[in-house]
Amino acid sequence: MNRTYVPPPSAGPPVVLGVDLTIANHEGLRRSLQSAFGVSTRAINLRIDPGMDLIFLCETTIPSSLPCLAAITRSNVTAVKLRDARLTWSPEPDHPIGRGTPTLGALESGSCFLMANNRKVLIASFSPRAVHPTHVEMEKQGQLNLLDFLRADTFTLEVSGTNRRRLARPLNFSVVLSFEVQVAPGASA
Repeated sequence: MNRTYVPPPSAGPPVVLGVDLTIANHEGLRRSLQSAFGVSTRAINLRIDPGMDLIFLCETTIPSSLPCLAAITRSNVTAVKLRDARLTWSPEPDHPIGRGTPTLGALESGSCFLMANNRKVLIASFSPRAVHPTHVEMEKQGQLNLLDFLRADTFTLEVSGTNRRRLARPLNFSVVLSFEVQVAPGASA
């Protein structure tokens, strides 16, 4: 018996969300703990391995009312799934590329999460093989329905992972997420 799979109707072109993030230069775990918990530097130095300074975490809270997310607010939308995810970097015009210039090549590996309504879900990740100086193509993690996350009043996008080396200057980059929007069968887009 032959069965054919008919994908759910799509609501048109993908929804694309682009977010700018920054990894501060040498924003290590020590400094984060010190500012967050008021722990003295000496106490932190005694307890944390120096390699932990190569861990990075950037996040931003995003309102679901952004114009680029308008397509998911329609009542006939049944699912929103990640189509692709990437990090991009462009050199700053006033800083020539040279020794000490932070590029995405400084990243070792990482993960991308969405958080909303007290829930956190891994949506994409990358390994050293996917890292290039100007872009990182992330690998999707499952085919989750992200509709509840993206329809929350606000949601948080997090990118975290490890660096290959300490950064001499802040690394500014963009996270570009592309989503496929599915609508109820028989509903018009």
